[in-house]
Amino acid sequence: MQPKVLDGVAQLEAGMTDATLLTDLQADHGSALFDFARHQGLTDEQAADAVQEALLRLWRELRRGTTIERPPAWLFRTVYHLAMAQHRWRRQLALLLPRIAPRRTDYVGPEASDRLTVWAAVDDLPARQRQVLYLHYAADLPFEEVAGILGISASAARTHASRGLATMRRDLSREVIS
Repeated sequence: MQPKVLDGVAQLEAGMTDATLLTDLQADHGSALFDFARHQGLTDEQAADAVQEALLRLWRELRRGTTIERPPAWLFRTVYHLAMAQHRWRRQLALLLPRIAPRRTDYVGPEASDRLTVWAAVDDLPARQRQVLYLHYAADLPFEEVAGILGISASAARTHASRGLATMRRDLSREVIS
């Protein structure tokens, strides 16, 4: 009979595979991890994702050869950090939503259709260029804030914007000529 998950190092030294350790950890602590995530304010879906992500991160660390002396404690700490990251994301989103909400207008003329054409072209760009252009132009955020939100440098944000605009100019000019 294999020992219960109390000391992950002892189990790894005893020859248990990472998969066995993770299965035991999930069986022994999965519901407690889920409850902990729920008590951190996550929804059921977010809590389940946090537990799964924590187990995946543990597996990655073990595969790298990292020694984790107390895997259950490590998992709880990881779930806590994932929950806090989710809260930060929601807080940033709450601050952005009023700035990026579509402006309503009853006027639907050439100007409105041009705007729709431009934003449709933005939707065709690669994800990072699309994000930068949306945050900078639609949300009216400076590149420094855009960079902070996306976790890139301000110069990288400017580069993504420049490349995205160049692609849009090229694509939109082709549509006008056609």
